[in-house]
Amino acid sequence: MNKKTKVVLIGINHAGTTAVKALIRNNPNAEVVAYDRNDNISFLGCGIALWVGKEFSNPKGLFYATAEKLAAMGVNIKMSHEMTKLDVSKKTLEIKNLKTNETITETYDKLILAIGSWPILNPGGKEIPGLLQLTNGQPTEDFLNGYKLTKGIHLSKLYQHAQLIIEHLNKPEVKNIVVIGAGYIGIELVEAFVKVKKQVTLIDFESRIMPRYYDPEFTNDLETEMKKNGVKLQLGETLERFTVENNQVAGVVTNKGNYPADLVIMAVGFLPNTSVLKNTDGSTQLNLDARGAIVVNQYFQTSNPDVYAIGDCIAIHSNAWGKDVNIALATNAVRSGLVAGLNISTDNKVPFPGVQGTNAIAVFGWKLAATGLSEISAKAILGKDNIEAVYYQDTAFPPFMKENHLVKIKIIWEKESRRIVGAEIGSTQDHTEVIFMFSLAIMKNLTIDEIALIDMYFLPHFNKPYNYVTAAALLAMGILKQEDIVYPDPYQEENKKKELFSTETIEQINQI
Repeated sequence: MNKKTKVVLIGINHAGTTAVKALIRNNPNAEVVAYDRNDNISFLGCGIALWVGKEFSNPKGLFYATAEKLAAMGVNIKMSHEMTKLDVSKKTLEIKNLKTNETITETYDKLILAIGSWPILNPGGKEIPGLLQLTNGQPTEDFLNGYKLTKGIHLSKLYQHAQLIIEHLNKPEVKNIVVIGAGYIGIELVEAFVKVKKQVTLIDFESRIMPRYYDPEFTNDLETEMKKNGVKLQLGETLERFTVENNQVAGVVTNKGNYPADLVIMAVGFLPNTSVLKNTDGSTQLNLDARGAIVVNQYFQTSNPDVYAIGDCIAIHSNAWGKDVNIALATNAVRSGLVAGLNISTDNKVPFPGVQGTNAIAVFGWKLAATGLSEISAKAILGKDNIEAVYYQDTAFPPFMKENHLVKIKIIWEKESRRIVGAEIGSTQDHTEVIFMFSLAIMKNLTIDEIALIDMYFLPHFNKPYNYVTAAALLAMGILKQEDIVYPDPYQEENKKKELFSTETIEQINQI
């Protein structure tokens, strides 16, 4: 890359931070200017629930980079600045200083858009009465939420959002909390609120929690634990409106009930934050998909080759789906930033291998992980007649080990090609790293038959001769049946004796 090439970055969080580091490390003479609308960078939003649940008191560890450190690397950092317009034909940007309201025109040779995603405020595409604060019947724009929300209603994305939630939560009158949305963010916050002894109601229009990631074999157990912990699960209900008293949220109304609320979390999902790319006539500066995500190639170039896009604002290639989709995960953001930074430095020498949407969650005593597509999603996306799956559960160790626990696994594959398209794993203990293998399997188009023959070690301290992965694959192939893979229990007869006879009687039997 020419030393005089000027690279402008818009957005300095997971994707943007990684991109400028990769760019500077591989071309230290590059001229890099980075803008962000916030006054902080690199905030780990996934830590909000842990902070709310008092896992720690000092949030300093939720930031993994600072503007000062990036500036020391040679990046010209401009915080509290927002891009308000892009003109790709002229290679110019309009940038607004949010502190002074002044607008400048910025130029670039190469542009990286890391403009992220934003929480959905109108689930189902409809406005929710009582959600917004209205002035003369009109909503007011707001830096933190897009629009001013009724007091007591919160989003969960930014550092400032977390601060407001915790400040509100600490008020003694806050007893009833309603979380709207049973995805990862909603479930994690539900657990956090339970930990601080609040009455929690979870509402979602779906019939079960986390339906995009896990099949019922996994969500059923977690729902049971949530109910044991006092969580009111109001699933299969559609949000209709909020009741407001004295300018403060007082309740949530669905199509099936009315629930008191002193604090509400809106966690119904995210959309790409790409409205700034739309022109007044309805056209767009860059190609967008139906969801509003920026279309990119394997080098993260957009429809304009001098503009790269990364992170939550793009449609990234999914190896499981076999097409580009918007998958908003921090891990995807980091990898896209890394590859885009390298490609700007090397004139596009690093094609991206795609993602599987690998994810995990640890809540209410369960540790779950998934990659690719669930069985239900795979049948909906790839055709119900072209999908097969195997579900298997077993103890992690041989039965003679004193300590043991249950592990559950599900593998999903295409019937014709036999290629694996998804996997799920769950236990009360941590077996989530197994999902990394399945992520690689999907990326490399491995088949269910190949999984059964992977060289896996055996040691009673760790697993069984037929561990749960191998056993599931062998059952899927039909080579063996359940009774063929069950590890013999040397204490089985002894345990039956204990159920039927006293210890004294057993000793007498053994002496015969």
